[in-house]
Amino acid sequence: MPESDGNLVPAALLGDPGATGVLRLDVLSDDRAHRDLLREAFCADVDPVTAEAALGMLTPDSPVGIGMETTTLTRRGWGSVPRTYIKCARDMAVRPALQERFIAEADAAFPGNPTATAALDASHSPFLSMPGEVARIVAGIG
Repeated sequence: MPESDGNLVPAALLGDPGATGVLRLDVLSDDRAHRDLLREAFCADVDPVTAEAALGMLTPDSPVGIGMETTTLTRRGWGSVPRTYIKCARDMAVRPALQERFIAEADAAFPGNPTATAALDASHSPFLSMPGEVARIVAGIG
């Protein structure tokens, strides 16, 4: 979708998800270019030692079906839960335009329960690059 323009994850995938049924990442690759791509996609602003450890903890095979299936949300269920979305301005896995779409669609589905938002100048993993800021946001929810 256009909101994902610039997403680096597809370039990091191994194999065709349609054929394998998974989003496959080689988290143990010795290929420096592949590791650099993973780092840029998921933790570009994380210090190198922490980033390497984080890459090793990524799931190498995520079922593609989860993202392709329809989920039914109800007003009494998910629609009643207060939510906060932390927008990450430099996210190369879930691009800012897609983040905005997620928020807009949630708010359109449940207009009586708007999404609170916070913004960070961060990549996909602000919990690793700026844990204090994330903690302050989470502590302020409620």
